Amino acid sequence: MLCLKSLLVGLGGLAVGVFFWSLGVATAQQAPQYPQDDKLANEPAPWSVPGKWGKRGNWGRWGENDKRGMLNYITPDMIVKAAGLVKQGKVYALGEELHADVPRVITPQRMGIQIMQDRDGYDRVAAQSGAFDPNRYQVGASFTFMHNHTGSHLDTFAHIYRDNALYNNMPAPKPVDTAHGDAASVQFMAGRGILLDVARYKGTDPLPVDYWITLDDLQNTAKAQNVEIRKGDILLVRTGWRKTWDEPDSAGRLDAAHTKWHQPQPGVGPDCLKFLNDMEIVAIGSDNAAVEWGFPAKPQYTRKAFGFLALPLHIDFVWNRGAYIIEILNLDELAKDRAYEFLFVLGPLLLRGGIGVPVNPIAIR
Repeated sequence: MLCLKSLLVGLGGLAVGVFFWSLGVATAQQAPQYPQDDKLANEPAPWSVPGKWGKRGNWGRWGENDKRGMLNYITPDMIVKAAGLVKQGKVYALGEELHADVPRVITPQRMGIQIMQDRDGYDRVAAQSGAFDPNRYQVGASFTFMHNHTGSHLDTFAHIYRDNALYNNMPAPKPVDTAHGDAASVQFMAGRGILLDVARYKGTDPLPVDYWITLDDLQNTAKAQNVEIRKGDILLVRTGWRKTWDEPDSAGRLDAAHTKWHQPQPGVGPDCLKFLNDMEIVAIGSDNAAVEWGFPAKPQYTRKAFGFLALPLHIDFVWNRGAYIIEILNLDELAKDRAYEFLFVLGPLLLRGGIGVPVNPIAIR
């Protein structure tokens, strides 16, 4: 009897050991591998290197009171040359329509757009009876309530900061009366825009879940499209990911949670930062939620590039360089027409104190 008990205990221990061993093997097999991330793990972060004009990257480059950052790099002559790209007069709206279920990263704060009719903003008699006075005009008006980072939007300098300071050592935002790094400071953006349709180049539309767009991908896409990346460009990168917002669930039913969209999205990898900096890229935009790779983050993976746990392109572009990020764009019509070079124009709402701003950029060719 004692021998039988010992045997059972031994078999039980063996089973438990096998279980945890197999679990460990499965976990190891499932652990994502990112060689580029490993390669950058011990590299110094671009924002940790002293700037040429001040404490950080482009701080002080256009004076200590500068609020527009890399937009200063685009000269009137560069805008004239960009305007010369207009040959057909075709205009592309690159923003998503704003409505209650607009593409966004769904959080309790980032609700869909709420549009409400003004109680006195329409002809209430006509609305009920259909009767109207032919000698008077009718009026409509509405209220709009929204989060500034839903749908197509521009990240302003007050959105990303460190050490209690914004780009160019501007003061951090306040609960009220934020006057630095806001949407009103942007004023306008105009220049040469180019589209890199990485999804088409890689032959998979959309790009795979969590795909790291490498520098080689950007440069090879440009080469395949016969378009040159130039200093001062506004660079748009197409992943094809926007189409996942409206995809049904696995059973073919309406997916109100937009599960496929909220998977880790393809995006521009940290290995591209040096090139983007060297090329003085003024703004970068994409048809995904964050432009860059690694968002939403995988819970089982700790990112390694530059020893930084958050989003390196955001901190480098917005805080270090004073460059801009444009998220959740609609680049499909541009891609369909293979319109890879164009005049890019963006006029944000001049929201004083607005951190981030909804936009509908225009491409003209």
